[in-house]
Amino acid sequence: MVESASSLQKVADSLTQFDKDCAITVALKVTDKTCKMSEEQKALFFRLYLKLGECSSEIFDAAMIHELIAKAQDNLDEYIDDVGDERERAMEIIGRPKMKAFKAMVRERLEKFEEE
Repeated sequence: MVESASSLQKVADSLTQFDKDCAITVALKVTDKTCKMSEEQKALFFRLYLKLGECSSEIFDAAMIHELIAKAQDNLDEYIDDVGDERERAMEIIGRPKMKAFKAMVRERLEKFEEE
C-alpha cells in the first residue's frame, strides 16, 4: 500500500496520546532494527512518527526521546543501548496486544483516508 502524505498526516492528527507513544515506540524498534515488519511497513510507520513532530508523551521524556531517535539515525552504534532501553521500557508499559492493535488501527485508518 502506497499512502499519500495527506492520508498519513490525517492518521497522525487522529492519534491519541497513547497512540503517539506507540508510534514513538515503533520508531525506536525501527531505529534499533528490532522491528519485524516488512521494510515497506517499517518505512511507513517511521514516516508516521515523523509526521507527529516533537509531540508530548506519557511514557517518555518527550524532548529526550525525539533527540535520541534523531541522533541514533545518524550514529546507531553510539546510541543502541539507550534506544534499546527506552524501547524495552515502553513495551513493558504498552504490551504486545496493544501494540498489535495500534498497528492494525493505523493500517485501517490509512486505508479509510485513502478511499476518501
